[in-house]
Amino acid sequence: MATIQEAMAAAVAHHQSGRLGEAAALYHAVLDALPGHADAAHLLGVVHLQSGQPDRAVTLIRGAIQHNHRVADYHDNLGSALKSLGRLEEAVAAHRQAVRLRPEFAQALYNLGNALEAQGRLEEAATAFRQAAARRPGYARARFNLGNVLAALGRRADADDAYRAALADEPTFVEAHANRGALLLALERPREAAAELARALALRPDHAPALSNLAAARLALGDRDGAELAARHAVAARPDLADCLLRLGEVRHRADRLGAAAAAYRTALAWEPALAQALANLALVRQGQGLLDAAEAGNRRALVLDPTLADVRSNLAYLLLFRPGVTAAAVLEAHRDWDRVHGTPHRGRWVKPGKAGARPGTRKGPLTVAILSGDFRRHPAGLFALRTVEALPGHDIRLLLYANQSESDDVTDRFRRAAAQWTPVAGLTDAELAARIRHDRPDVLIDLAGHNARGRPGLFARKPAPVQVAWSGYMATTGLAAMDALIADRHHVPDGMEAFYAERVLRMPDAFIAYDPPGSDDELPLTPPPCLSGGPVTFGSFNILTKLNDGVLAAWAEILGRVPESRLLMKTKALSCPDTAALWRGRLAAAGIDPGRVTMVGATGSLDHMRHCASVDVALDPFPFSGSTTTLETLWMGVPVVTLPGETFSSRHSLAFLSVAGVEGCIAADPADYVERAVAWAADRQGLAELRRTLRTRMAAGPLCDGGTLAAALAADLRALALPH
Repeated sequence: MATIQEAMAAAVAHHQSGRLGEAAALYHAVLDALPGHADAAHLLGVVHLQSGQPDRAVTLIRGAIQHNHRVADYHDNLGSALKSLGRLEEAVAAHRQAVRLRPEFAQALYNLGNALEAQGRLEEAATAFRQAAARRPGYARARFNLGNVLAALGRRADADDAYRAALADEPTFVEAHANRGALLLALERPREAAAELARALALRPDHAPALSNLAAARLALGDRDGAELAARHAVAARPDLADCLLRLGEVRHRADRLGAAAAAYRTALAWEPALAQALANLALVRQGQGLLDAAEAGNRRALVLDPTLADVRSNLAYLLLFRPGVTAAAVLEAHRDWDRVHGTPHRGRWVKPGKAGARPGTRKGPLTVAILSGDFRRHPAGLFALRTVEALPGHDIRLLLYANQSESDDVTDRFRRAAAQWTPVAGLTDAELAARIRHDRPDVLIDLAGHNARGRPGLFARKPAPVQVAWSGYMATTGLAAMDALIADRHHVPDGMEAFYAERVLRMPDAFIAYDPPGSDDELPLTPPPCLSGGPVTFGSFNILTKLNDGVLAAWAEILGRVPESRLLMKTKALSCPDTAALWRGRLAAAGIDPGRVTMVGATGSLDHMRHCASVDVALDPFPFSGSTTTLETLWMGVPVVTLPGETFSSRHSLAFLSVAGVEGCIAADPADYVERAVAWAADRQGLAELRRTLRTRMAAGPLCDGGTLAAALAADLRALALPH
């Protein structure tokens, strides 16, 4: 017996020192001498588990349990071996038995949490990790895993507490710093995230996920060069890690380097061909480059791989708006498809009328109107809504503004001043935000984004307010059964077209928006049409490339052919990318347009952009997706916009704005008429000069910039919607 005890002691010493071969030999010797030695069988099983042979471990540890079923460690290690084999239910049972035998067994609780997490039983896993941490002071690993599970459950504030507790226990815990940094990034706290990620990288400079997230934090802070550097380092550290390549692509995409972004996404797909997010991101690049077929194909492939990607289904519905020949019926069906997949599961928890704030008909006081937007800033959606929002409080409206953004500017300050309550919500999940809105009990909730970037259709599908209204930021029906109304006008939705909208159509008296133009008259003085200086006529397009198609290019080619020596200015941020500019020079040439007659300009500041608008004589609107902000900007500089409207909401922006502004001679009936009207304007030097002198004054004094009148009409309609039924 003394010899067996000595052999076991030596074996354990080898085992603890990591000399697994020597330990295994001695455990075998003990078992040869005494086959029923439970500790030797158990520890030999542990050696096999540590050596990557969990199947042999299970057999040996079960044998130990047969000889002595009262030892908690045996059951705990059996559970670990079973988990390695993917036998998760048995693993959970084994860890639970270990805890029953020794209720204070912190490691068994920790291992139980891991097995439950692997099963997707996250609430139970959180309980196990919490109990493990309570039983062993300083158990940083248990607190770290608790943070991971809570983050996965969307309980991000609690997750942050858990990570901070883990770091208090173990300040050099690299993964805890890295995961907390990622969490802070998701909470839209990029400055704190960058600091936390820097701590992780000080401990491990080649930590690829931390470098990748640092790139995102720097991007959010406006440091594009720093973001590029961090993303490159992440890829260098782990060239096989697709997430790092996705981040590099995102950084390049945000810098309008579309060709380089596409290269990063393609590399990610080379490593992981079934990576749905890489396909979706590449589709967004192709969309920005105006390659509609490639964008649609990429989105559809992404959805095959992951049908839960709601933003990809939103992009598919949005892309349909750009298709030549698109009908209002097709647009409605595509958007209802999103709702069938992603909206239907939430219908059981809708807030019903009478469940929010007191109804206007049953109490005195203002109507509480909440507005959600990621564009309370110098952005088209913000500039469309700003003047009206500023005027709403004067119509007995109490405004709650939910800001789905982290950045701010002078426009943000104006929105904030109009609000009775300003709430940053970019770091909240849809479920968290829905709970917050239910708590605030608005009478009406307005959406300014729809299926566009920063839109939260998943939030509106939950219907946290009794009345929900879509306005200004999305140029189509939302398709949501939870959306009660759509703010429009008679130009965008003519009589008889109501059936093609999921929402009730509320028609404002003139235009559905009130424009807030940038700059002062001193900063943006009116200038004569360039052609009056003796130079050639210059046509202009300031729309995204996604709006351009073969029919548009064919019309432009005919216009340029009809107006000798005329030129075309194309300005949009995607043309900042040399690859994209080269692609479009090729497309123009294929359409019969000499690239030598075309000037391409990429992104500039807003005032410089407006000055470029003034540098053309006639603007050419794309079809079937018309310009909106671009049309208003061009009109503000006194330039006519020739447009060809269709039946969809998105095809009728220029029609609406031209009609309300009283500009005649710009609205075409078909492509041939579009060409004729552009050519006629190019020849009418006097008409161009007159428009330059008079249009801005008419716009400034008219409905297109009158937020007060629009606010009065909107307030009345919102109040009527919110009355009890």
